[in-house]
Amino acid sequence: MLMMTGLALFLSAASIPGDPAPAANPEVKLALGYTVKDRQIDAESAEHCYQPGESVIAWTKISGLPTGFVEHVWFRNGEEVARHYLPVSSGRNWRTWSRHKVQAGDYKVQVLGPDGKELASSIFSAKVCD
Repeated sequence: MLMMTGLALFLSAASIPGDPAPAANPEVKLALGYTVKDRQIDAESAEHCYQPGESVIAWTKISGLPTGFVEHVWFRNGEEVARHYLPVSSGRNWRTWSRHKVQAGDYKVQVLGPDGKELASSIFSAKVCD
């Protein structure tokens, strides 16, 4: 028969009493634009034309995640070109962002949670605009 001491039982627990439980469905908003002021993005419309050489910001508002990091992963033409690790904490609303200078091509920005699952994504193209 296996017996656990109080300390062994405590250390094997998945959570510690008093820790906030993570929300079942975190709320995540992802927006793209050029400027952030007072932690808010001046978002561009989905039809906006981004041009090569511009610095584009991926801005995320997050709530309901456990303490850890989220990632902004930038892809150009299907290949990863940047990865940013951004801290978040449980029990709070977080606004965080990353910036990338784009070249001509098709982009996807993913927001990954602390567990590596995709929370949000956005796609856009960088091209010479009329």
